[in-house]
Amino acid sequence: MKVNKKFLIILGVIGIFVIACILLICLNIGKTSDFTIIDESAKIKEASSYGDDVTGWLRVEGTNIDMALVARNNEMDISNRDYEYAWTNSFPDLNSNHFTYISHNVRNVSSNPVIGDDSMTYFEQLMSFIYPKFIKENQFIEFTGPDGETSIYKIFGVTLIDETQESSYYDTFSDKELNEYIKKVKDESMYDIDIDVDSNDLLLTLYTCTRFYGFGDTYSFRVDARELREGENMKYSKVEVNDNYKVIEEKMKEGEKDEEV
Repeated sequence: MKVNKKFLIILGVIGIFVIACILLICLNIGKTSDFTIIDESAKIKEASSYGDDVTGWLRVEGTNIDMALVARNNEMDISNRDYEYAWTNSFPDLNSNHFTYISHNVRNVSSNPVIGDDSMTYFEQLMSFIYPKFIKENQFIEFTGPDGETSIYKIFGVTLIDETQESSYYDTFSDKELNEYIKKVKDESMYDIDIDVDSNDLLLTLYTCTRFYGFGDTYSFRVDARELREGENMKYSKVEVNDNYKVIEEKMKEGEKDEEV
């Protein structure tokens, strides 16, 4: 049986079109995170037994950050506790819409931060997000708030800033203030992250100190995230370095050899 040549050409074009569509769909699907919520109530109860005002719990994807969140008062010595924690100088409640916490970074202070070292404590592994490959594969944070509810937040900004972490601690923002803060984060972030953020979102900010530029300079490392919206999946967003990353990249080339990844 003789097959019509024109028919074969049409069939081939259709086949190529179908394959192209399948590939396009696959590329747009993106990878889904397997980071899941864990019931942290027992850990919160144990941390509260020390007498501190424990307001929740925190876990950060890809790191060993898994710790209590504490509202610091004037009597609390932040350098002397038998458990790991991050603290805030405010007192978050049900009206809070921008939670801000800070924790120690004692060892991970060079221009080539170490990642994957499980002996690190507190927020030392937060510096992992200075590497583009890392944030492309780790974008989610588990946060238990003062209401006891646990939810997932997604990172929308990573910033190295020339200021101290005490500069922003209050946790109840107006819509205007939130929009201004979101714009500030996106302008200062070393990455362009494909995620929508607005004043209706609950925000979470994590701070730690760093000596990325040397021990004579005081900088803070900031990671900003927003709560996942109702029905939103946990697919990783597209991440691209921007012009803010250029100076960081140049500094890494000068970093200490003993702390290269």
